[in-house]
Amino acid sequence: MIFLPALYSEDYGIPIISVGVIIFFAKIVDIISDPIMGLVNDVGFLKRKWWMFIGSIVCGISLFCLFIPSFTPNVIYLGIFISLLYIGWTMFQVPYLSFGYDLEKDYFGRTRISATREFFILMGLTSSVLLPVLFSVKQSEVIITYLALASGFVSLTMFLLLLREPKRKNTKSRPRISLLMKNKVFVRLVFAWFVNCLANVFPTVLFVFFITYVVGGDDAVRDKILLYYFLSAFLGMPLWLWISKFLEKKSIWIVSMISSVLFFSLVFFVGKGDVGLFIFISILTGICLGADLAIPPSIQSDLVDHHKSIFGEDVSGLFFSFLTLINKLAFGIASIISFSLLDFFQFQTNSVASDSVRNLLYFLYAGLPILLKLIASYLIWKFPLSKKNSQNITKKLYG
Repeated sequence: MIFLPALYSEDYGIPIISVGVIIFFAKIVDIISDPIMGLVNDVGFLKRKWWMFIGSIVCGISLFCLFIPSFTPNVIYLGIFISLLYIGWTMFQVPYLSFGYDLEKDYFGRTRISATREFFILMGLTSSVLLPVLFSVKQSEVIITYLALASGFVSLTMFLLLLREPKRKNTKSRPRISLLMKNKVFVRLVFAWFVNCLANVFPTVLFVFFITYVVGGDDAVRDKILLYYFLSAFLGMPLWLWISKFLEKKSIWIVSMISSVLFFSLVFFVGKGDVGLFIFISILTGICLGADLAIPPSIQSDLVDHHKSIFGEDVSGLFFSFLTLINKLAFGIASIISFSLLDFFQFQTNSVASDSVRNLLYFLYAGLPILLKLIASYLIWKFPLSKKNSQNITKKLYG
């Protein structure tokens, strides 16, 4: 999705503001589907494996249509298939995350599962940017699409055939979204997650534009920087998993966010042609990404047990649907804000950016995310659910 805004604005001639609006409204549809899928998952209508299978089919078709269209797409085409892609991913992701919760009850074991899951996701992301760099292909989005479809087919087939779905115990009552809002610990985590997601999404949305119009890089430079970024996150994941044996989860997350703030502040020293410096920054922030990906879902698993101990409900689907919902909401907000401001400053693709546009890119790409990371760190610093609390709850629930 990093390449999508630039692809549809630069290659297909759709105005940047239109791309932002389409992504925003597609995210609204996507956001609505998250709690619905969470409820469906917790009620037990169809096994989670079936939802994952259906969602993967919808995702595969939509991904192909978005990045390898048979004709020049327009705004309506973009809106239809990006919405279907988001809905399909929701159908897959919510049951997938809930599935992982049921596989492990140990405090550290949940971090291990979460880190392992993200480790392989990062492996796929690294491979997707490695191949274009190695073979110097111009249309990298095409090879990435085929790679995603092929690897998704193989891995999902193995998952469905080889992994047995854990049985879920009946709870005292039907899942109720209203009870989630009464869980203050959950609300704090969701708010911190939202702020941190915003901090992560602004650079994601603007990455291609920042590299092109501030650093002065082309497609090859973009692919190379992404390779170093994801490779660093991939190689750094075992480090965070090892650290999790000694530190509480919230402490690890705070360390990663503060480190990311320090490293990302170097972006303000990046100018035209400073590709080497930007790669150095990408390597450092990439290492931090591992904890950002693995720790929050692990904390969420502990929160599911915390909620179950208070309200007697197993609502892992709803809990994880809120994580995905918040991430998508942040993406939509960041997209509409970024592209609206770029349009307001009269930014035009395939042209030289003015000083005001470059300053805006600096602020949106680095300045605002740094501020948001600091706010998220403060919220997690005050997070009340400790390792000891979680272990006591687990012992109470499962013996």
